[in-house]
Amino acid sequence: MEKLARSIFSEDPESLDAGRSAGEALLADFGTERLKVALVYTTMNHDQPAVLEGLRRVLGKDVLLLGCSTQGVVSDEHLTEDGFALGVMGFGGSALGCAAAFEREIQTDSKGKGRRLAQALKRDLGGAPQVVVLLYDPLCGADVDTILEGVQLEVDCPLVGGAAGQPWGRPGATFQFWDREVFSHGVLGMALSGPFALEIGLCHGTAPSGIVSVVTKATGNHVLEMDGRPAGDVWRETTGCRAEDIVHQSHFATWALGVEVKGPEGRIERLIRGAFGFDPQTSAIILQAAVQEGTRVMLHHRTIENILTGTENMARDLATRLNGRRPWAVLGFECAARTFPFLGQTNTCKEHEQLRSVVAPEAPWLGMMGWGEIGPCAGRPVFHNYSYPLLVLTDEKP
Repeated sequence: MEKLARSIFSEDPESLDAGRSAGEALLADFGTERLKVALVYTTMNHDQPAVLEGLRRVLGKDVLLLGCSTQGVVSDEHLTEDGFALGVMGFGGSALGCAAAFEREIQTDSKGKGRRLAQALKRDLGGAPQVVVLLYDPLCGADVDTILEGVQLEVDCPLVGGAAGQPWGRPGATFQFWDREVFSHGVLGMALSGPFALEIGLCHGTAPSGIVSVVTKATGNHVLEMDGRPAGDVWRETTGCRAEDIVHQSHFATWALGVEVKGPEGRIERLIRGAFGFDPQTSAIILQAAVQEGTRVMLHHRTIENILTGTENMARDLATRLNGRRPWAVLGFECAARTFPFLGQTNTCKEHEQLRSVVAPEAPWLGMMGWGEIGPCAGRPVFHNYSYPLLVLTDEKP
């Protein structure tokens, strides 16, 4: 077979056994076809090195093995943020080109490391990729857009992906996986090429407040002032939050900045950027990517209606664009602030069931609830929050 993908899900609490069983199931599904790469997501309850060890023992040394910790895992019809969840997507087949690479300590020389990652992917792939999937640590202070700029110096294909996650709550640490190794502060890339086409969907789940400000002082990922005033003060006044409440994730996950950017032909589009903290000394809003001084921003707030309606619209749009082409693999990167902590388990499962039924009911599916997302906006790949990028790999266009 030219190209093949399969998704495996496990809730086995014994981490070594879960990895071993998932590897055995993948090999059984691939049969005589060559398995080339395994993309792995686990919840934090797992002993992650043990999961990777179990997989590696079964898959052998020639299969690329990469992934990350997540808040939740989606695999075909399965979806959970609880317990010991493991999701693995295998890619292979005679005509599918696969490559993977990683970089460490991405908070320093972020652009250079993004470029080196892309160079390694091209080298190992033996040519230009058709799509690159990126996974990264959202808690190390790196500017994600700077990493993407580095990647785009070497490749001009679509980029899509998400941030590693942890259980919902106070940020602690997330982890990235490479072979048997578990580490933080990293970025991983998986590149694919071959006889396939692809579509990328993207939806958001926030509503604009109508209150516009201009970023008047910023440094790195810190927005220091809006309209000439401390950014944290503007945020608190607009949202009605008390100073003592602003540190709680339940507050700053509810609101976000809508950042104006110019798209093709000068059309204004908005990136949604969530606050990942507030600096009490400078009253700065801390983001995962920089916002330049002079940029217009508008506070947005998440709503259940916007999330569910946005996903429904994305599903219909993708179904139209597919135009009868057969999906053979789907990768999803849904913001973890949308799912169980806000929609609840019932609505999250309903959202997935409806999306899968419309877009790709028969295709292998692997998804993550991540702490940041990478997808298209204004004609280029960028960092998002509160969004749901969906990569659909299909048969070639007629």
